[in-house]
Amino acid sequence: MYSTIKKWVRENRETAILIGAIIVAFFVYSSFYSSFSSLKFNSPDETANYFFAKMYAQDGVLRVFEPLNFIAENRIQPRSMAVVNGYLVPGSFLGLILVYGWLAKIFGLKLLLCLTPVFAGFAVFCFYEIIKKIFSSQIAFWSALLLLIHPSFWYYSARGLFPNVLFVSFLIFSFYFMVRAGSSLPLASKIPEKSKSKNYMDFILAGLFFGLAMTVRLSEIIWVGAVIFALFFVYRKKLQWDQVGIFIIFAIITFSPIFAYNQIFYGNSLMTAYNLNDGGAAGGSGQGVGWFVSFARYVFPFGLHFKNILKNFSNYFVGMFWWLAIPLAVSFSIFIRDFIGGKLEKKIKLYFIFYGAVSLFLFVYYGSWLIYDNPAKEVSVGTSYVRYWLPIYILSLPLVSWGLIKFVGFWRGWQKKIVAVMLGLSFFSLSAGLVFFDKNDGLVMAGANMREYSRIAEAVNRTIEPDAIIVVDRADKIFFPEHQVIQPLRDDQIYKLIPKLSGKMPLYYYGVTLPEKDIEYLYARKFNPKEIEIRKIGDFGVESLYKFVPLK
Repeated sequence: MYSTIKKWVRENRETAILIGAIIVAFFVYSSFYSSFSSLKFNSPDETANYFFAKMYAQDGVLRVFEPLNFIAENRIQPRSMAVVNGYLVPGSFLGLILVYGWLAKIFGLKLLLCLTPVFAGFAVFCFYEIIKKIFSSQIAFWSALLLLIHPSFWYYSARGLFPNVLFVSFLIFSFYFMVRAGSSLPLASKIPEKSKSKNYMDFILAGLFFGLAMTVRLSEIIWVGAVIFALFFVYRKKLQWDQVGIFIIFAIITFSPIFAYNQIFYGNSLMTAYNLNDGGAAGGSGQGVGWFVSFARYVFPFGLHFKNILKNFSNYFVGMFWWLAIPLAVSFSIFIRDFIGGKLEKKIKLYFIFYGAVSLFLFVYYGSWLIYDNPAKEVSVGTSYVRYWLPIYILSLPLVSWGLIKFVGFWRGWQKKIVAVMLGLSFFSLSAGLVFFDKNDGLVMAGANMREYSRIAEAVNRTIEPDAIIVVDRADKIFFPEHQVIQPLRDDQIYKLIPKLSGKMPLYYYGVTLPEKDIEYLYARKFNPKEIEIRKIGDFGVESLYKFVPLK
């Protein structure tokens, strides 16, 4: 047995090294969540996804009834959740919640927090196999290693309750099974003999994982669907249509439960939490250019803002990952030259075209959006662009690897090995530094926040009644689900609800300490001081806990 393994390792050195690196990466990724005895997450998205996945694993349900919402005008809800007919329901796409909840139901809740690192590890290996078919085993090997340590992939594998790594993992699995099926879809220049046997299982799995990817992030259907359609079209003469039909059928079968859940939760099978306030399915006026405007708003919901695009491209593609952007820029320029000169193989040429088209679309689609995910409004690894542009980063890695391999190739002998080691250590150090020590959202800062949130939650829970409701600004992630929350305080509707709710349930406010002038303003403009008292309960650093005490 040992000799067999040793022989395999000797004959498959790159694969063995990659598998070892993936195993190490799994423990590194999963160590973040597992290091906390009490989980208070650093974002409302993580809080909501964990809450509903855990509920689905334990009880098989995905909504919670809160009768006070009929009085509170549906305002009793944390961020990243929605209220429909008094029920708290997921405020995001359902795929991650359903997949993780189902797996946790089978294998136990402890696995829930490790699932993204597991999927991420398999995705890296499948990515390696795909790139090996298109470029070379050397480029595939270094691309896979770079993916393991890419700050975006690393960071959101560690914070795995965000859906982005799961989405790209499922997408990679789908393309991997297309490649393994030997079809023309994975950019192969010819159909291997294997495909002539009509390998239906690979197409079933490819469709299944494509459907799963769409359940996780249906918002990506525009560019993903366009890529699939374009590949079908390019290789239409080599396709076996029964295989394509199987792919489509199983993609639909996998995704179809989402329609049922949407009907149950949101009252419309085509509605999600994202368009609850849009008045139903999108539609145009049907006159003049109304249809075109509606279509443009659907394709580019955040508009077209070229200054934002250039700013975000500079910050989150070039500036944040400059050590990757430099070799990419050199490789990209050389590939353009070879593309124009007709020197690229068809499969590499197609990869280059799809990479450019997908990147351009995602740069415009998300880059037009102005997002600030941290209070300081600073560029950070935790900003949404970094996870939204994850497909761009991944697709760029073969070009980055090609440039690095060419650079190392300039050296000879022991110098070549030293340069390769120095580059590897430098890239690892730069990535780890950003992942762990980004001053706003690095894992060290996020971990410190989570520990502080747990401390605050324990202290507040000892102070207030078990059935208390807390009005918050951004602290919903601290107190939910132990307490129902309303947010934010500074909202005219909330001001009107506070006197009504304080007479029915214990009602508190937790947030930045209110100066005396702010409390005087609230008494003068928002509350009748004869009907309600704002009583300070305690301080927590720069924040404080107040109770709304009814006087009548």
